[in-house]
Amino acid sequence: MIEVFDPSPHDSADLENTKAATKGIDLPAELGPGFAARRMNGKDQTVAFVYGWTPDYERLLTINIMEGAPGRDSLADATEFFRQLKPLLLDKPK
Repeated sequence: MIEVFDPSPHDSADLENTKAATKGIDLPAELGPGFAARRMNGKDQTVAFVYGWTPDYERLLTINIMEGAPGRDSLADATEFFRQLKPLLLDKPK
C-alpha cells in the first residue's frame, strides 16, 4: 500500500515514537528524513514499511509491504519503492 498525506497527520514526536516503538532504522541520507521498520498488523502478519517525510514534516509518504514472497527482502523492497516514488510523490515540483 502506498499513501501520501498532505498535510501529514503526524508531527515529529509521533514519527520519532513510531520509529522507536518499531526499532526503525534511518533511511540512507540521500532519501531521508525517514525510517524503515517491520510491524505486526491486526491479522498477526508482518508488514515491512517505510515512512518518509519532508524536512518541515508537512508531507508524509508511506510504503507498506506484506511479508510472504519467498526469497525477497520486503524491507529492502519497500525502501526501493520509496527511493523511486519519493521524487514523484513527496518532493515538491520545481
